[in-house]
Amino acid sequence: MLLLSHLRSPNTRFVLPFFITALMVMSYPLLTPFMVTYSQLWINLPFILLGAVIILNNKQPQAQSGFVAIIMLVAYSVILFWLQTSLANTDTKLIFCLLAALLPINLLLLRIIPPFKLLSLATVALLLVLAIQCGIGATISYFYQENFSSWQQIHLFTYHNISSLPLILIIFNLAVCCGSGALAIKYHRRIDQHIFICSLLTTTTFIFFHYLFISSSAFIVCALFLLFDLGYGYYQQQFRDPLTQLADHRAFAQALPRLPQNYTMAVIDIDNTTKIIDKHHPQAISDIQRSIASLLAQYTQLSAHLYFVSQQFIVIFEHKKVIDCQPIIEQLQQSISIEKHIIEPIIIEPQSDQTETKIKKIRKKTIKVSVSVGICVSHIEQTATAVLQQAIDVLQTAQRTNKKKNQIYIAVNNNSV
Repeated sequence: MLLLSHLRSPNTRFVLPFFITALMVMSYPLLTPFMVTYSQLWINLPFILLGAVIILNNKQPQAQSGFVAIIMLVAYSVILFWLQTSLANTDTKLIFCLLAALLPINLLLLRIIPPFKLLSLATVALLLVLAIQCGIGATISYFYQENFSSWQQIHLFTYHNISSLPLILIIFNLAVCCGSGALAIKYHRRIDQHIFICSLLTTTTFIFFHYLFISSSAFIVCALFLLFDLGYGYYQQQFRDPLTQLADHRAFAQALPRLPQNYTMAVIDIDNTTKIIDKHHPQAISDIQRSIASLLAQYTQLSAHLYFVSQQFIVIFEHKKVIDCQPIIEQLQQSISIEKHIIEPIIIEPQSDQTETKIKKIRKKTIKVSVSVGICVSHIEQTATAVLQQAIDVLQTAQRTNKKKNQIYIAVNNNSV
């Protein structure tokens, strides 16, 4: 458990892919005889592994790994079916340059697209966009392959003793790789890590394209990274609260050491729980908590750090100040307050001597509730546990002394907003 936690640390997320990619390139002469012997397996293995990533993402609520795998699968198909002849061929060289330019752009576009399920219209739209790009690339290659050679000599500088990829595209791919790596370090988002890994390995493929089976090797390593991250996601699902299906205290404890220096922690609690229990029954609080959790889970911007710990909801906003978090929290409060939360009735089993008595059907009840929020901003000298305790303290103190509902309390000045 601790090993997996360290593997997901920001520094490891950046260093480990670089280390494995460098190891793959340096050990390439030793692996070449093995790849030649099992050439068909080595060529088809990326299809199998990337296909497995897509299939396993079918059950994920946010299939970002699946979308990345689809793009990589299309790129590998282009390499396999269009770029197997010598790059000295003009039309092959043109397709190679188009692929090296479009693939990083497609990967970066995934970062700004909201997460969707795999079986949705978003997948159809993605496949349609990729098909259009392939069609445009084939059209450009057909009409401009004769003029590309002279245009390449004037505008594209290629140092064949280093790489077959033009220098400007090498710089572009390295820039995308470094930029995505910086995002993977700064933000604890799975999509940033996936884009960085894919950019790194595809850049390696394009630069060392003259190596035998380099594309198969790089795409296999990329698929293994995605499968490992997907397995870690399934591992994290074990740390779920059975009532709310949100991450529990164990997942929260693992996340605290990996938080950046600047973040804001918010603790959400239901107002007037005692009155709700007196009016209904103790189980009503559990029903309301389950309903609120379902509502919070719909906000995808909270999915990375949303927890249910000690009967309270905890949200962590990375790299955000209070002024940035308040609109989001106010929107959450409004959504919770207007929602009609269902309270399940308590069914009492009839006694043996009451079998002839007609039992009335108990109907479900609905109730509207409000939540108050305690907020605390991190400081360099504070631990994450201290930040959490301050948010809890300011919320509990305010709830004892203030009868107002639906409030936001900030630990810095302990004033409602």
